[in-house]
Amino acid sequence: MSGFETLFAGLGGAAGGGAAAGAGTAAAAGAGTAAAAGAGTAAAAGAGAAGAAGASGWGLGTYLSAAGTALSTISAIQQGGAAENAAKFNAEQARIEADSKARAVRELGMRRLGSIRAQIGKSGATSAGTPLMILAESAANSEIDALNTEYGGQLQSSIYGMQGRQARRQGNLMAGTSLLSGYGRIR
Repeated sequence: MSGFETLFAGLGGAAGGGAAAGAGTAAAAGAGTAAAAGAGTAAAAGAGAAGAAGASGWGLGTYLSAAGTALSTISAIQQGGAAENAAKFNAEQARIEADSKARAVRELGMRRLGSIRAQIGKSGATSAGTPLMILAESAANSEIDALNTEYGGQLQSSIYGMQGRQARRQGNLMAGTSLLSGYGRIR
């Protein structure tokens, strides 16, 4: 049997066998009272209680330890899941923020290009030659800035995603550790 099967079999045995053990204790205590004075009652009652505890193998401390192990395990899994969800949220926010900043960089670039075109037109020069190169370089630099902004957001988003996956793994490891240590205490 695995640890869980043993745990649940013990719980079922204690619940089902507890009544029989209790009846045995009462019968033993009653027989002890009828057979002898106070010493016989204590001995028979003690033997019945020991028999009941020995039949299931589970005392109150064992039940509490099992319950604590279960709560600790569930808590570790939930903490890992919550940390992963927070990291996913942060990753999505980083992507949204990067997209927004990239749009702002592109809009600023378009305004700069418009300003450069206006200055070229005001000067009376044609759009060919050097002014055209200046426009092309300015547009390229603006797009590079926007792409760098998007890349930074994607990188930050990836970091958050990795942290989320790591938090989930850590929660699962903590749950496993809790189960193993709890099983060791119960055994």
